[in-house]
Amino acid sequence: MADVALDNAFRTILIAAERAEQLINGARPRVESRFAKPATIALDELSRGLVPWRPVTAEEYEQLRLQKLEARAAEDHAPMFLRPPLAEPLPAEETAEAEEEPLDEDLDDEFDDADYDDLEDFEEVVGDEGGEAAP
Repeated sequence: MADVALDNAFRTILIAAERAEQLINGARPRVESRFAKPATIALDELSRGLVPWRPVTAEEYEQLRLQKLEARAAEDHAPMFLRPPLAEPLPAEETAEAEEEPLDEDLDDEFDDADYDDLEDFEEVVGDEGGEAAP
């Protein structure tokens, strides 16, 4: 494991990003942290020297990169488990009939436009802007 003081910010970010990805995928934090976000926890672990890492050669890096790509490709082709399918969809005729029925006939009676034929009748009942009923 390398020293906690990493040689540059770029390497620090790369290592913390890799650790954060591990945390997101279910790895347990190596330290009890006051932080909640995986990236911040990873930086906290890295600053405490709890994330092992080592420099790799170009060949090792390429091999690790290919392994990671293969793992992601296998993950992309893995079966997904979703909720079970719905029983049977309604036939088109039943769906159309359900859309034509009014939701609540009592609402139509409550807000009948016939009670207020014009705006003046409405103002008499509700009142003018001052809050008092019109004479």
